[in-house]
Amino acid sequence: DYRIMTMCDKDGNAIFTTKSLPENERNLARLALRPCGWKLQQQLWKRDGMTQDWPVEIEASLLSSNVLTRFNPGSAVPRITTAFKGDVVAYVLALILAISPIPVALIGRNVVSLYAIPSASMEPTLLKGDVLLVEKFPRIYDRIDKGDVVLFKPPQSLTDIITGNGGSPISSTSLFVKRVVALPGDKDILMDDDTKDVKINNEPAVGPNRNLCEDEPLRLIDRLLVNGKGKQLSTLTENEVFVLGDCKAVSVDSRVFGTLPKDNLVGRPLARIWPLDRLSSGPF
Repeated sequence: DYRIMTMCDKDGNAIFTTKSLPENERNLARLALRPCGWKLQQQLWKRDGMTQDWPVEIEASLLSSNVLTRFNPGSAVPRITTAFKGDVVAYVLALILAISPIPVALIGRNVVSLYAIPSASMEPTLLKGDVLLVEKFPRIYDRIDKGDVVLFKPPQSLTDIITGNGGSPISSTSLFVKRVVALPGDKDILMDDDTKDVKINNEPAVGPNRNLCEDEPLRLIDRLLVNGKGKQLSTLTENEVFVLGDCKAVSVDSRVFGTLPKDNLVGRPLARIWPLDRLSSGPF
């Protein structure tokens, strides 16, 4: 089960989908692949003598003609069995919640729920695969301070960026996670074009060192930042916040899609409950 991290055409130009290429050049596209759950298996591979680290770049023509995506019904059974074997505790907890009485399920959905980190945008604070316990009581904005990690519904600008670059449609229940770095009334938001760091009120944005994560091989974030909607803003209105990921090299955040309406804020993490060796309570 592999994930396509980045792709480019035969000349090395970054692309988001092979559909953008002429049909006779699609097999020449270069794909950077990384196995799902690669960090958990990294030590096993090294023990078996693998010296090259992931991602590994291959030509699209090497993919088997019977390769299935996660959206193909034929991939459902092997994906479920593989995931269950690799993370049995998390899936047992999810199963218990799924078969619990309806009132409990409703509480779990509307007040407290679990959220699995899907990407590297919050590394090293939150790693892909971390499972968070999230509180979603009403009026979440009243409990948010600058520097807090939050979960939010994507604004229309973010949805447009994802779908416009060949991404899958976003469901109505999809949530994103970032850190709030500016609140209504904050001024002079400016991104440095060289370092991609952000200053707010002439001070560095709050949060951890955002240089402690790995770059994606093709630096696709640079392409998105060319026309970023939040690279320079004067003042945040009473309904706006500004959010950043902790990994600036990959995070699609307010630098790209602009301000986030505070009404889109849904919850904040109370604790990390998985994996057990990273069990911890917030704030993060």
